[in-house]
Amino acid sequence: MPEWPIGSALKALAGSDVSRGFESRPLCLTNYRLDRRFTLPAIGVHLIAAGVVAALAFLAWAPLGILAGLLLLNALRTYAFPPVVARTDQGGVRLGGRMTVKPVQIAWSQIDDVSVDRAHVFFDREDADTLAFPLAYVGRAAEPFVREVHERLNEANGYRRYEPPTDATS
Repeated sequence: MPEWPIGSALKALAGSDVSRGFESRPLCLTNYRLDRRFTLPAIGVHLIAAGVVAALAFLAWAPLGILAGLLLLNALRTYAFPPVVARTDQGGVRLGGRMTVKPVQIAWSQIDDVSVDRAHVFFDREDADTLAFPLAYVGRAAEPFVREVHERLNEANGYRRYEPPTDATS
């Protein structure tokens, strides 16, 4: 079976830059998921409801077992894949989502300034509104989130105006 060329061998074969138009993962889209301390209560409620429904399935009506199984599966899904609360890409940032607040999409060009304190990132928008995003939602990913927001704003504005703080969570 012939081997397929990869990497620089493929570029040499094609005679051009075959990766043109593609960017590395950090520059394309980054998702920040809800911290476990916010998902665990929802998981607990699902598990309690699954237990109650399973007991009712044994005592009253057997098809309720399907509902108990669905509740258990949803709890496992939420544990394995917490909901996305912040998403950054080249166009802007989307804040909020399931289990938090209504999602808000902001283009990088609409942001005048960004400031960070111990608990929040403040997005000052062109329309004089300020949006506060709690860093607790992203948990341990707070520092990478703040750093990426600053990098994306610098990229969108074409200069190094926004310097990330040395420690966003302290």
